Amino acid sequence: MSQITELLALWRRGDRVAGDALAGAIYPVLLDLARSQLQRHGARLTLRPTELAHEAYARLAPQSGVDWRNRAHFYAIAATVMRRVVVDYLRQRSAEKRGGDLLFVPLDEIANETPPGTVDPVDWLAVDQALEELAALDPDSARVVELRLFSGLSLDEIATAFDTSAATVGRQWRFARVWLARRLGMAPAAP
Repeated sequence: MSQITELLALWRRGDRVAGDALAGAIYPVLLDLARSQLQRHGARLTLRPTELAHEAYARLAPQSGVDWRNRAHFYAIAATVMRRVVVDYLRQRSAEKRGGDLLFVPLDEIANETPPGTVDPVDWLAVDQALEELAALDPDSARVVELRLFSGLSLDEIATAFDTSAATVGRQWRFARVWLARRLGMAPAAP
């Protein structure tokens, strides 16, 4: 077993020293996942990798009751948590753009030199909604997409995490890509 797997098991049994060691071991992993996620998708979020990693850790830390099977299982849970962090962030930002609790400022009072906001080419809220719909139709395929998009796990690593074959995960990935492309009104990507 890897160091993280051993620490996860000890932490689950209530070992506080293991919990502290685990924090030191998983934070770099979370930071790498955050960097990868934000770079891979070209998201023009104002969310920085350190902020994403911190928030993901804050949400994972209270989860000592989870039956962590292995490191890949941890990555799977971390991917779900990171997805939730990004979606919550985008929802909050979207609410703020629509006014939220900000005062109304007439357009003619805004300086002309104010640069227009950058627009993220991916509508992550639409992706999240589509993943929720896919999860209702085929939960396993939705989980594969989540792991590929939000943790960067390979199909083989996903198969290991779910104790299934790489061929099964490959079929789920192909199905999900086509289904999501159609749902989001896009041409399916080449394999």
